[in-house]
Amino acid sequence: MKKVNRESITIAIILLIAISVRMWGINYDLPYVYHPDEPVYIIISQNIFKNGDLNPHFFNYPSLFFYINALAYIPYYLFGKLIGVFDAPNNILPPISLAMGVTKAQMPTTVLLGRAVTILFGTGTVLLTYFTGKQITNRTVAGVLAGLMLAISPTNVWHSRLITPDTFVTFFAIAAFLASLLVYRQGKNWQYSIAGICVGLTASTKYNGGIVVLPLILAHIFRYGKKSFTQPKLYLALFLCVVSFLVTTPYALLDSTEFWKDLKFEAQHYATGHPGMEGNTLNWYLQYMGKTAGILYIFAVLEILRGIYSRSKEVILLSIFPVVYFAFISSFVVRNDRTFLPLTPFLFLLSASFLIHLISWVRELQSKGLRQLAITVVACLSIAGFALPISKTIADTVRLTTVNSRETARVWINNNLPAEAKIAIESYSPFIDPSRFSVQGFKRITDHVPKWYVEQGFDYLVFSEGMYGRFYRAPEQYKNEISQYENLFSRFDLVKIFTDGGYEIRVYRVK
Repeated sequence: MKKVNRESITIAIILLIAISVRMWGINYDLPYVYHPDEPVYIIISQNIFKNGDLNPHFFNYPSLFFYINALAYIPYYLFGKLIGVFDAPNNILPPISLAMGVTKAQMPTTVLLGRAVTILFGTGTVLLTYFTGKQITNRTVAGVLAGLMLAISPTNVWHSRLITPDTFVTFFAIAAFLASLLVYRQGKNWQYSIAGICVGLTASTKYNGGIVVLPLILAHIFRYGKKSFTQPKLYLALFLCVVSFLVTTPYALLDSTEFWKDLKFEAQHYATGHPGMEGNTLNWYLQYMGKTAGILYIFAVLEILRGIYSRSKEVILLSIFPVVYFAFISSFVVRNDRTFLPLTPFLFLLSASFLIHLISWVRELQSKGLRQLAITVVACLSIAGFALPISKTIADTVRLTTVNSRETARVWINNNLPAEAKIAIESYSPFIDPSRFSVQGFKRITDHVPKWYVEQGFDYLVFSEGMYGRFYRAPEQYKNEISQYENLFSRFDLVKIFTDGGYEIRVYRVK
């Protein structure tokens, strides 16, 4: 009983840490919404709830993520109706967007609702990682270590605050692996069924999540060897993969033309490029790993090598998804942290496993002096390994919750520029009140030459580092884009420049 209680208390503490760091800063931008994708996903989910139309009319990502968020509006609406806020579903108002990343939430609670749902799945991923670590090593400490690593991971903490599908696909991926592990260990029909369903749900959250079918197939092969493909259990699981995908993304069939068009667009997007998120993909991911959890990821790689050398089926089973998935995403032109996210629970499980084996090896050293030295080295590496993600998570959150130039510039523009002035803004600019000013949003101000803005009667141009900064950070790659910005900067008069919170906003006068 004492052991069970101690274990329960430990995981409760880890979950409390996970929830706390994810809740910290959940309202960092409200009532404005700085993330470029959140408003789109909020509107899709709201429309599903309000109109009862299960077709999201958007297939860059599958539909499960939108359905989950739409379901969250049921208790939200019922509570609002109970307290007299809502009379009908259409009373739930969508956010207002002027340009990409320039949005105001008419009802900030809708943003908090979506982010809270993501936090639940992010915390659930920590819990599943704990159970997986315990199951695969038969040692509670492995689950505790891996769960703690995930709880404090800056990548996971950041994305757990966003209304995007990335945290959801990570949750379903580790759930699919845990079920696949049970397939290898016990091979019961219900375990095959759960594994197949979870794989389908993973793919129904993000298409690339379908790669998590590999541990299921490998688990089956490890269990049955040469007889693997004569066993109907595998085909049952694969059938359920397809069924669960189609049940939760039904318009892949019912609106197949639009589905394939959007899927093709997303594939081309990753294959051809995205300004500021393209090029040197492998090197970028390796550097990102070093900046976010360097030593822990090195432990993970060493555990993969140890598993191959020792022919550990459990380690090989755990390694198949991260190895193939990492190779897959490294082959694209576009690279970003959200695409890396599904790797994290697997890498932390590998890292925890290696750390446990390393400690066991140190304890077996015969020389007392050598053993004490090794213990000191391992302890220092472990402390450093955990210190990096903890410090980065704290630093990222402090920066997130610090008022930056998007807010100070918004206030200054509202108080100092003449009412009804015609203002052009680009992506990631401050939200400028459209009821006070004539505001027109552009993807980039460089969409037009200086003469065009004069001819169209614009009074001011607002530039955002969130857009132009990506080009100036890679001057050799984006010479043409920088030249276009410099042409605009030199043509018009700089009225005000803001640098609060390390974020730059520029306001120029046209006339």
